[in-house]
Amino acid sequence: MGKLTYGPVPSRRFGLSLGVDVVPFKTCTLDCIYCQLGPTDLLTVERQAFVPPEQVVQEVVEAVERGPRPDVITFAGSGEPTLYLHLGTVARELSERVGIPLNLITNGTLLWMDEVARDAACFDMVAPNLDAGDEQTFARVNRPHSSLDLERVIDGIARFAASYRDKVRLEVFLAAGVNDSPEALAAIVAAAGRICPAMVELNTAVRPTPGRTVSGLSAAELSRIAGLFDPPAEPVAVLVPRAAEGKCPAPPDSASDGLAERVVTTLKRRPCTLDQLAESLGAPRRELQAVAADLVARGMIREQARGDAVFLVV
Repeated sequence: MGKLTYGPVPSRRFGLSLGVDVVPFKTCTLDCIYCQLGPTDLLTVERQAFVPPEQVVQEVVEAVERGPRPDVITFAGSGEPTLYLHLGTVARELSERVGIPLNLITNGTLLWMDEVARDAACFDMVAPNLDAGDEQTFARVNRPHSSLDLERVIDGIARFAASYRDKVRLEVFLAAGVNDSPEALAAIVAAAGRICPAMVELNTAVRPTPGRTVSGLSAAELSRIAGLFDPPAEPVAVLVPRAAEGKCPAPPDSASDGLAERVVTTLKRRPCTLDQLAESLGAPRRELQAVAADLVARGMIREQARGDAVFLVV
């Protein structure tokens, strides 16, 4: 696991995904109340060359060569990836070198910028967020940078989808009592209709949200809300699916002496259950259980219950 890559990890939406993180921790255009990594440290809309593009390409190529081979390479991580100035350059080179679909998970707030849209077009899949269709809900859920205007954000996503519709999978994240009122949902549905993506996916709070209390919707509620969209949206499964047997063999460096570091590195990107860690790291569950217990005792991670699941959190 390199400084800029993590996984591959089982994704509820994309299969076995090798993550790529090209911005500093919690550097984002939004400060979403449901973020599993906690509050945003640097709220900004300024694109920067955070890391040399050749370093990103090299780390991804090395991760692919180490295996296991992912289904997709996903640019997301611990901040907003479109803030990375060399995003398009990296995507174009990786497309030529690795032969694996490239996925961009973005909050979509900068797609109105021509240079960001050009960079995003280099990806095979683009998954922008739309958690609000009105300014009041946008401020309450996403807590945006002061320069961002929701109408311009929606228009930017819509213009991108008009040119690259087959690439666009729009994600709507719903939090109970926050953006699930009839009025808020009607505005989201109307905005999604303007965007006209290839598909709309409904997501909700499953993992812990450090420093904040956010409740998710039930599967029945998501199913009902999905029918409000035309065509109907697709609810994202509540639980992360288990990786296919044999899909995540233990990598060569899974020895116990480096496992604790890999556990902490993974949890910095997102909270996980013990089973999810076992699938992500390709390590025996019993060994991970001992490592996790030691990290908890040392105060480096903690356990947090979420429904019937117990997540490990940095």
